[in-house]
Amino acid sequence: MQHWFVSWPVRYMHTPEKQAEKAMDELRLQLFQAEQRVLDAQMQVDYYRARLAFFEHVARLGIERVSDLRNGQRDSPQTVPTGSNKLTALQ
Repeated sequence: MQHWFVSWPVRYMHTPEKQAEKAMDELRLQLFQAEQRVLDAQMQVDYYRARLAFFEHVARLGIERVSDLRNGQRDSPQTVPTGSNKLTALQ
């Protein structure tokens, strides 16, 4: 029992290796969160660029023409690819 009691602090001592492992886990989490913030910022940039382009288009052409152009794009028939798109088995 005394051996266990004496060796217990040695097993759970904060060694530089254990501190480095803990720091690596924390840094990986912080890196992931930073990457998520960058992706969110890129999505916001794309959103505001699209809005700005739309409003510039409206200011230049007028809302009626922009609306007609956008509705014309939506109503155009979708092109369906023709031909043989079937998968063939590898031999």
